[in-house]
Amino acid sequence: MSYAQWSQYTQYLVGNQVVNLGVPYICILAVGPSATAPASDLTHWGTALPSGLTLFSSLTWTLDGANGFYLADLTGVSSSLSTGSFLSSTLQMISGYTNADVGTAAGAWLIAVYPSAAAGGTIRFFVANTADPTGNTKIAISWAVVRF
Repeated sequence: MSYAQWSQYTQYLVGNQVVNLGVPYICILAVGPSATAPASDLTHWGTALPSGLTLFSSLTWTLDGANGFYLADLTGVSSSLSTGSFLSSTLQMISGYTNADVGTAAGAWLIAVYPSAAAGGTIRFFVANTADPTGNTKIAISWAVVRF
């Protein structure tokens, strides 16, 4: 996706993508020129922030033994992602888990989430864990871009 800075002097058509105050929007009903910013005009604009639920087992984890954590990259999130982007994230258990799944997940802690523009927008996850997270099919990272 490619976003332009929103301007009150521009006419927008359905599907046009803009950024206003760091938040991306998609035009859902033709508008403009208009002095009403997208955040205040939900009739014409919808938000376009990427989010997802990514299983531990779907990522390629690398152990940083010297620092005691694992890291993995989720690529292709959004070309608008940068080191200045804001993210929200948490670990979640997936439905259908057993006591054994909970036991193997007990040592997993989400340490940090780092956004970058690399590879079409990348989110790097840092996880402290007592074992390689790759085999765990019942833990997921819920993530959302809050602001580009």
